[in-house]
Amino acid sequence: MSTPSAESQIEFLQHIQRLFDEGEFQATYKYALLLTLAELAVEHGHDTSGELDLAMPLVAEKFAELYWRQASPYQSGIAGTEANVLSQNLGVQAAVVNHLFKVHQDCGGQFSRARLHPKWKSAIGAISTVIRNMPMRYLQVIGGVQVPFLYNYPAPPGLIRLKPTVAFNLRRYQVLIQQLARSGWVDHIRANSRNTPMLGQLDDLESFMFGSKRANLSMVAPVLAEIQSDRCFYCDEKLRGAFEVDHFIPWARYPRDTVHNFVLAHRACNNDKRELLAAKPHLERWLERTQQYGDEIGGRLSEAGFISDANCSTVVARWAYEQAVTVKAHAWAGRRVVVPIGPEYLDVFGTR
Repeated sequence: MSTPSAESQIEFLQHIQRLFDEGEFQATYKYALLLTLAELAVEHGHDTSGELDLAMPLVAEKFAELYWRQASPYQSGIAGTEANVLSQNLGVQAAVVNHLFKVHQDCGGQFSRARLHPKWKSAIGAISTVIRNMPMRYLQVIGGVQVPFLYNYPAPPGLIRLKPTVAFNLRRYQVLIQQLARSGWVDHIRANSRNTPMLGQLDDLESFMFGSKRANLSMVAPVLAEIQSDRCFYCDEKLRGAFEVDHFIPWARYPRDTVHNFVLAHRACNNDKRELLAAKPHLERWLERTQQYGDEIGGRLSEAGFISDANCSTVVARWAYEQAVTVKAHAWAGRRVVVPIGPEYLDVFGTR
């Protein structure tokens, strides 16, 4: 099936722009649904013009993942502020947060344990109902008018059916969409007067809402050091001096902490790589490591609360390199060395 025309892609982006400019955001649900659709398009879609069916439990689990960290109290550490769960709308607390709260407490904040909780299935069912009744219904209301450019509503029972070309566009422009949605979500939380006692004038709100706790990442380093034989993942030299946990597929491209995406690297290598994708030899080594040590990495780091899904990590990596090939991007090969990313990069995935 052919890919969408340039004109249809521009029309899609115009709708996205209007959604943020003219849409009404009384709560954060719409931001979460847009992020959910974009991430699921990456994880389950293809670069074609076809429709994409997303089952509601899958949508609800992604929704729950986005709100999971925010079910815990936020504290800025600034004098005069207090610790509390952030308000996600202008009225009572968002139902999704309430549905997650008990599970979150019982699991000690570790999302990797949530699916084993006896109330997880009922929580996902309740979140599915919230999604159908609220953001699915109102997300596409632009300027007071329903503009169904993402999906039709009412939707078929038990799923969201993305319209033709939508999954392609969500995959193609995922980085832009997630930046807009995350920024809008943070601004909405910050502008809510109910959150003023927690925030103060300065805060690390975005890091709390979407990032990983530095303490948790410090737990990753010993596991990776053992698997990497105390060598930098990129330059293969001994890990001496300062080293850091790096996102192999950069956080800026796909802001999700999955354990198989972590590598241990010298700070100098990590800083030089920045937000670039890694060159082919690094990609081959990462895929080989996932194949050989994926179960061990997943088993040990999921206990620290991180998400373990080797297949998802590989799918996301392939998507990132597919987008890079399309736009003729460059990859980081070593310190101060970048190389073009060509179709041969995708062949690496095809051999596995």
